[in-house]
Amino acid sequence: MRRWLWRGEENLAALCMAALLITLGLQVFTRYVLNDPFAWTEEASRYLYVYIVFLGASAAVSDRSHVAIGFLVAALPRPMQWAVSFAINLLILFLLGNLVWWGWVATVRNWTIPLMVLEIPYAWVYGIVPLTAAAMTIRTLIVMHEDWQDYRRGRPARTDTSGAI
Repeated sequence: MRRWLWRGEENLAALCMAALLITLGLQVFTRYVLNDPFAWTEEASRYLYVYIVFLGASAAVSDRSHVAIGFLVAALPRPMQWAVSFAINLLILFLLGNLVWWGWVATVRNWTIPLMVLEIPYAWVYGIVPLTAAAMTIRTLIVMHEDWQDYRRGRPARTDTSGAI
């Protein structure tokens, strides 16, 4: 159970992917076999994909699988490697803080505006932004703590991704 919770974003993204595949399959079936497509499948697919992207971005922070150019950091002395990684993570935290704030503002502003077809509040679409940004903030702080522990123990910086997005 603990492992499932630790990989919560990945698991939720996988569930959203399954729902997306079912929705798209239903769309294809109703459009090309029945010649009468469901109106909601296109809109639901679009927003399921948004959820998958944000959940995947959050999951990628914890295992350091975001794109980074590690060979530049690896060429620096070890104290500078840590300093660069720390500075990049501070920048990431600043950006995530903005995502949390403005995502929350967008969610609240769109609470009463319904989606065109599904007729649920747009807040359900925008709500994933502050939630995953908050999760990414926590995960980035964990990455920073791991980097600090590595530095204190004399280990080289993790140059494969260096905690950078």
